[in-house]
Amino acid sequence: MKLKFISIITILLISMTTFGQQLFGHVNSQEILNAMPEAATAQLALQEELEGLQEQGQIMMQEFESQQKDFQINQENMNEAVRNDKLKSLENLQERIMLFEQSAEQSIQMKQAELFEPILTKIQNAIDEVAKENEYAYIFDLVGLQGGVVYKNDTYDVTLLVKKKLNL
Repeated sequence: MKLKFISIITILLISMTTFGQQLFGHVNSQEILNAMPEAATAQLALQEELEGLQEQGQIMMQEFESQQKDFQINQENMNEAVRNDKLKSLENLQERIMLFEQSAEQSIQMKQAELFEPILTKIQNAIDEVAKENEYAYIFDLVGLQGGVVYKNDTYDVTLLVKKKLNL
């Protein structure tokens, strides 16, 4: 019994000593991303893509509004068959607009992933290198936690080290 108690105490002391030596750090990946020139370039390309899609959507909406206005003005002079045909045409155009909006949203998401994935990989690789070089056990991304950190010691903020690694 005494030997078992001594063994447990020894294991606890060793684990507490090991845990006490672990180094924790935090980083603000959003700050790093904002400082990278390639992120600004990617953001401009994404903005241009978005503006092109918005312009196309506006053209479609103007066409719909024009046809709708024309229908409202002239519907009394139309026979039943023509009126039904025009209504069906308006419904089809409205459906095409909704499909275009969904497609445009997916397109923007894909473009954003295409443009930012290499940048985010570069940041992650720099964080990994800094963590290994400085023997950090953990590095927390403050942006990812969005306020989940209630106390932090800025001594362990590795944002400047990562920026230095990226020559920013």
